[in-house]
Amino acid sequence: MHTGIIVFYLPEKGYGYLRLLNTREEFHFREKNLLSAGIKAGDIVRFEMKESRQGYFADKVERSNLA
Repeated sequence: MHTGIIVFYLPEKGYGYLRLLNTREEFHFREKNLLSAGIKAGDIVRFEMKESRQGYFADKVERSNLA
C-alpha cells in the first residue's frame, strides 16, 4: 500500500487526483475505487496502484489513520 494526499476530488463528476507523499507523482482515481466515504482535498489516504491501458491509477483508496 502507498500513502498519498488527495489533491482534489469532484464527487459530482466521480473522479479526483491524489499525490504520493513527498513526491510530485499524481494518480487519478474514480469514485468506484474509493473504500472510504467522505474523502476530500487534503485527506491523507492509503491506496494501491494499478496499471491500465492509459497508465497507472489509484485503486482501493481509503482514509489513512495518520494525522
